[in-house]
Amino acid sequence: MVINIDEDLINSDWLKSKWNLPSYKSFKFMEILHRDKKSLDQFKQLPVYKWAVKNGLIKDDEWTGSVNEMP
Repeated sequence: MVINIDEDLINSDWLKSKWNLPSYKSFKFMEILHRDKKSLDQFKQLPVYKWAVKNGLIKDDEWTGSVNEMP
């Protein structure tokens, strides 16, 4: 399975209702970033990260939610 990270607002999931990536900062999550040649700082600029922060899945840059958790 290939997971694509939302690059920009044009490609983002406008009606996002769940986190569709492995847990933030988990080994699998970091593998995806590495595969996509992205740093954690670059990921933090993406809509998916901002959505997760807004919905309480990431707090103080730490994962607080569960995968596929719906806010």
